[in-house]
Amino acid sequence: MEKFYEIFRRDLKTKRLELRVLQPTPENARLVWDAIQNENPDDFKYVNWTPDYKKPLPESLDETLKQMQQEQERDVNPNGAVWYVFHNGKLIGHHGIFYFSNNKSVQSGNVWFVKSAQGQGFNQEIWALIMKKAFEELGANRIMRQCMGDNVQSQKSISGSGFHLDGRIRASTMLSDGTFMDQLVFTKLKSEYKGK
Repeated sequence: MEKFYEIFRRDLKTKRLELRVLQPTPENARLVWDAIQNENPDDFKYVNWTPDYKKPLPESLDETLKQMQQEQERDVNPNGAVWYVFHNGKLIGHHGIFYFSNNKSVQSGNVWFVKSAQGQGFNQEIWALIMKKAFEELGANRIMRQCMGDNVQSQKSISGSGFHLDGRIRASTMLSDGTFMDQLVFTKLKSEYKGK
């Protein structure tokens, strides 16, 4: 795990983006709250990005801080990394990954982007960096990504990055409104990675 921490649990840069590790402090919660407070929760229906996953988006600064604390506990310890995504100095999203050393597998964590940042290839840019570091530096054998069964935008993005659809897990995720959703599982193996 030490190697994973060294490679991923730090600030990173892509061509257009800064991926920052933000501790759950009131100042950092303000950055996140300012980015999402005017967003339409319907645009985040797959996220459930609130304490206890009751709503798609936090409804206050205090709730944003609580969510960041929860995210830190759940996704960072003991085997994950979480970044807040910045473009031109503005917070536009959140991206997490996990690493399982027993099978050398990297898995997607929670991911969201504000609506104005969607459809611009930002997530593919992040995954290109993750793949490069995971396969070339970490020595991972497999990367797994998931999305909801009706999230067509995510399906296109994941498939467009060369991931193979392995299957559908039926009614595996409950959204904040109580609806059960299928989840699609995609993978890419080191042997399928071409590098750049």
